[in-house]
Amino acid sequence: MRKTLFIAGLLATLYGAAAVTAGDTPGATQVAQVKSQAKDGSQGKLQAVNAPAVNAPEPGSPGDTLTREDKRMAYLVYKLLDKKGKIKGANIKRGAKLFYQNCRPCHGEDGHRINFNPMGEPAFIGQRARNDMPTFWYQMNFGDEDRNMEAYYDELTLDEMKDIAGYAQTLP
Repeated sequence: MRKTLFIAGLLATLYGAAAVTAGDTPGATQVAQVKSQAKDGSQGKLQAVNAPAVNAPEPGSPGDTLTREDKRMAYLVYKLLDKKGKIKGANIKRGAKLFYQNCRPCHGEDGHRINFNPMGEPAFIGQRARNDMPTFWYQMNFGDEDRNMEAYYDELTLDEMKDIAGYAQTLP
């Protein structure tokens, strides 16, 4: 959860008034920073707020500075995760089917074939999905060459990835 909040804050800080939209990301949301002003005129804390995308640059235009990775990660943080770090709106049954088709050959039936922490207490796909969804989401989308993880960004739809992520959070 801390990593999720850190990433959300980082994205809001780095891309203040940049749109969090993409051709593959439904819903136009603009991340804006608002400085609250105290009655004495001093500046308060920065806080991220969601506002309609009014002056957002068109995706792919010169003003669109977010990478596809930034957009997909922002979509996770701002749209898919609830306050407890769970994926919202996932179809778990469909996620199970997709997991068995795409993930089971490497990760096994229950996600215990690959230990993500071989030097310490074992950690498997279910724990990664529950405790570190930003890392799980990034690796599922964009892969990890060091660990021979394939990128599925161009293979699966956003809804399919959401369903797999939701199902992965149910694994032991």
